[in-house]
Amino acid sequence: MRKWRFLAAAPYLDVQDVRLRRLAASLWEVAQRDPERFANLAQCVARDNVRFVRDTARVGEEDIAGYTRTPGRLDAVEALVRGWDDCDAKARLFVALCLAQRVPAKMMPLENGAGMLQHVYAAVRFGGGNWLPVELTLRRARVGDDPYAVPKEADGQWLR
Repeated sequence: MRKWRFLAAAPYLDVQDVRLRRLAASLWEVAQRDPERFANLAQCVARDNVRFVRDTARVGEEDIAGYTRTPGRLDAVEALVRGWDDCDAKARLFVALCLAQRVPAKMMPLENGAGMLQHVYAAVRFGGGNWLPVELTLRRARVGDDPYAVPKEADGQWLR
């Protein structure tokens, strides 16, 4: 699946953005150089400061910088600057922030029964341990929570 290959690799390009690297460095200092604290802060940045809006509602079609359109100057941090985007942009932001501080992180796919990409979240690893899921579209999600097990929002929706 070409789209997934692109999405899985995108944070490695995004991490080159100097503004993203500055933000990651600031979060790293606030986290007192602790990878777990850092991941929690990075999750808050991507989850709470980028409101979930589906691409189709935002621009009328799928919008993945570098895949569906030519990337622009702000693409690495575009979702954060704008304040809204979808699951793949939120996951890209989280993963790129982690990679900027050498905290192992990666994009993760959720496929529907037909093998189509349905949702994207992230995963992070501390000290060579297991990969922990990081859901970025649900307010109640915490680092390590199974995306399927996080309680729905009060309005009954999975995504906010």
